[in-house]
Amino acid sequence: MRTTVSSHEKYYSSAASEVGCFSSGDNELSYSCVIPPNSGRPGVIFVHAADGNRLGPHRMFVEMARRFNRLGYPTLRFDLRGCGDSTGGASDGDIAAEVADVLDAIRFFTAKTGLKEVILLGISRGSFVCHSAMLQHELPLGGMILLSAPISSGRTALKSFGGRLREYFCKLRDPKLLWKLLSGRANIRHIWRTLATALKLGRRYKPPQKEGFASRCPILLVYGGKDHIRAESSQYYTAKYQQNGLSCDCRFVPGANHSFFHYRWKDQVCAMAEQWLEKMRSGTSR
Repeated sequence: MRTTVSSHEKYYSSAASEVGCFSSGDNELSYSCVIPPNSGRPGVIFVHAADGNRLGPHRMFVEMARRFNRLGYPTLRFDLRGCGDSTGGASDGDIAAEVADVLDAIRFFTAKTGLKEVILLGISRGSFVCHSAMLQHELPLGGMILLSAPISSGRTALKSFGGRLREYFCKLRDPKLLWKLLSGRANIRHIWRTLATALKLGRRYKPPQKEGFASRCPILLVYGGKDHIRAESSQYYTAKYQQNGLSCDCRFVPGANHSFFHYRWKDQVCAMAEQWLEKMRSGTSR
């Protein structure tokens, strides 16, 4: 079931947030935008994960946007088609459809703000969508921040599935969570969907065949130290960017999982992104 975010948006977002919709094909995509006065900095567009929304996992995007706004960066968070408050059906694995949403988000944001460059910030599937957009299209990119960017292989799928199982078994050590499961109050459907998604990693994010990049910009990769995809995926993306002469900085958050669940991990991700943005703005990361 789709999760609507409008009520949460009113509670979590700053008073300066503008909430509305922009068009992408036949769909209306919901967004939240903040444009600090006289910022003179590139805008940041957030791209969420599969089955996610513009709040980000555990409201990560809301918190990151606030921090970026304080530094003077305009931000746009939006719901991909079929997610959150946006219209249309979910893309159901159609990367091209999600890339089209990102392209329309860039057009909308640059037209609204007059910005010459934007930063794409994605997490999980959102990172893969950003990478695909950069690969295929000439875009006004000043940089990309890719959190937990995935790539597919049988080994990654098995690692992810086994890791998810271990996480659930560890949770069952908590008497409250165990009783929640035994009493029928646990979301079994969500658990099965999570495990099934892990198994689908073997074919869900196949490396694109296209060589070279239509757009060029610096990239920051961030992975959790205990993310089951970190080794293979980080090696793939780092090699891909370096082979094409792109500046790529890859960092790890010790102990963190795929979605950076703990607030300390989120804080570390935010700090890494802020530091990289300011470093890039000064021209030292190009």
